[in-house]
Amino acid sequence: MNTTKDSILSNVAKLSSYASTLSLASAKQVLDLRDELLALPAETNLQLGGRSGLNIDGTPLQYCISSSSEGLHNRFISDPSCIIGSPEERFEYSYQALQKLYVTTQTEEIKEICEGMLDFHLPVSKENMEDYPDGVFWLGASPDSKGMAVYIDGRRGGKEESWERFRAWLHHLMPDNTEVDDFVKTLSPYANIMSIGLEGSSLKNLRAKIYFRLTHKLSIDDLKIPVLLNESVSNFLNDVIGDKDVNLAGVVFNVGFHIASSKLFDAKIDVCACPSYVELNPSEWIVLLDKTASKNNVTKFPLKEEVLENDCSVSYYGLGIDIMGNKRLNLYLKNKITAN
Repeated sequence: MNTTKDSILSNVAKLSSYASTLSLASAKQVLDLRDELLALPAETNLQLGGRSGLNIDGTPLQYCISSSSEGLHNRFISDPSCIIGSPEERFEYSYQALQKLYVTTQTEEIKEICEGMLDFHLPVSKENMEDYPDGVFWLGASPDSKGMAVYIDGRRGGKEESWERFRAWLHHLMPDNTEVDDFVKTLSPYANIMSIGLEGSSLKNLRAKIYFRLTHKLSIDDLKIPVLLNESVSNFLNDVIGDKDVNLAGVVFNVGFHIASSKLFDAKIDVCACPSYVELNPSEWIVLLDKTASKNNVTKFPLKEEVLENDCSVSYYGLGIDIMGNKRLNLYLKNKITAN
């Protein structure tokens, strides 16, 4: 999406308004956080022409509603400075946004590890960022709670190099972890890393994350990820996809490692909601959301059919499980873009 600051804000206005209705924070606080995450520069002398890969329609913002047995948690996910065409300038402005986010989200405690992730995975010279034509990283934060997330494009150097870099990074973070090598050995022949990241609010709860797509058709058992060996996973996929033959690119897997305990902590599966993967109308989405929330004993989503009719569209829908067996459903919404 080659566009301007004003058009971006226009294209996420309905999503932002809906996010304000779900937040405990004031509408101003919600919009202020949104703008901080989007980090759209006001300068007119920048090279425009950037694009975003966050959503399939090119919009650079999502609002994730995460439902568990304990209630709902909502947060923005953004592709910062997406209008900037120069990868080097885009990284510079995105990095400035990240520095501000540590303060806004009260996460200075995890800054050193986040900065270390950037140093570990990005090229030494930031003057040549041609490997990142649609941005270096995404940012996530909630207007209602402390904590943040930063996700880096993990594909640099190709499949083998990206997996080896990821393995080395985890060993650097968790020298005592005994699961890393087996995890990489099992998955790397059959999957491509999409991104890696960090999520948390403190050193006690910080998790290192990997997002990957399969390149070969494998069963859940073949992945050998213990927390996914739960019938809820296959039931969820059957409810969302059914017997449809889905392109492998339409399913994103995620595994999280709890750094403080050096343990694989959780995993999730997100299904792309674009028509070629999951084609449901608003009323069908509401039925599916209610059905899956009930099956997994989590809080019902507050989404109404009219919101999906007029304001928001589903970008991804996913199920996550941690090592204690706690489940969560993640609904990723994007602004509904209608043709003029």
